[in-house]
Amino acid sequence: TVQPYIRGGILENFRATAEDLGADVDALLVEADVAPEVLSIPGIYLPYANYLRLMDAAARATATPHFALEMTQNMSTGNLGIMGLVMSQAKTVGTAWHSFDRFYRIHDTYGAVKLEDTGQRAIISYSIPRNDLPGARQIYDAAAGISSNIMKQFCGADFHALGYAFPYARPDSCDCYLQLGCQELRFDSHRMELSFDAALLRQQLPGSNDEMRLLIDHYFNQVEEVDRHRPMSHRVEDLIRRLLPTGECTLAHIADALFISERSLQVHLAEEQCSFRELLEKVRREIATYHLRRADMPLTQLAQLLGYSELSAFSRGFRSWYGVSPRQWASRGAWRA
Repeated sequence: TVQPYIRGGILENFRATAEDLGADVDALLVEADVAPEVLSIPGIYLPYANYLRLMDAAARATATPHFALEMTQNMSTGNLGIMGLVMSQAKTVGTAWHSFDRFYRIHDTYGAVKLEDTGQRAIISYSIPRNDLPGARQIYDAAAGISSNIMKQFCGADFHALGYAFPYARPDSCDCYLQLGCQELRFDSHRMELSFDAALLRQQLPGSNDEMRLLIDHYFNQVEEVDRHRPMSHRVEDLIRRLLPTGECTLAHIADALFISERSLQVHLAEEQCSFRELLEKVRREIATYHLRRADMPLTQLAQLLGYSELSAFSRGFRSWYGVSPRQWASRGAWRA
């Protein structure tokens, strides 16, 4: 049985939020059996069960039942990897959410997203098979926080939802939900629901090129707060990690995302003494060896994550790196040598 996974990018703000609330992040990672790399290497996936444990541990350690709402305050499409890029290409709010619904399993293989239009009211929902698991409230709050921010990104900061529904009991205080902005809160639902005026589904987005530029600029501006002189090769690596699961991680797509020509991109990389192919193989090795060391993902699933059309292509690529197959490398504990 293939266990469900979620892209580690959902935890982009985890460390900062937990530390601000006084938690020992390293201790939380150990408790939930989550490798530190998940918080620092985009493109790595983690088992959904560990995601649940980590979020539950953070809520308890910080004495903050709404921890996930705090964590997602500033998160939107720019934090969703390829899903954010897919949504940014839509012409309207409705087609953006339909695209998200269609491709969501690239990001999360356990939860389910659905968009419904009842005529007057539109509903975006998120559900997981079991609502009684420790950490479930955090997962639903995270979904609500990100969904709210996406609607504000698309419709303006004054976006106001008709209501939210949550699949857990009403907490003693509902003050934490004020940041979402809505007319009605419901609890003990069977899923998280964000409802809003269905007319907003037809609202035009700025246009794929402009929206893509804003999204990419937002992403790199966030990164450049730490280092404003990042080499082009680092930017390309970040985009490779985002695009790998789509199977369309090509030089052309990367150049388009950076709004430069393929030739210009090749020149920039040559000046840094590397090439697109070398960076692609570097990222693939990094992600492949991470998951093989942890033995946490079937090889067929790992091959798909790395953008290979089939397992045999992954095996050939891996053998060219290390001289053995992925299975042999893992069974021999080659990284310990």
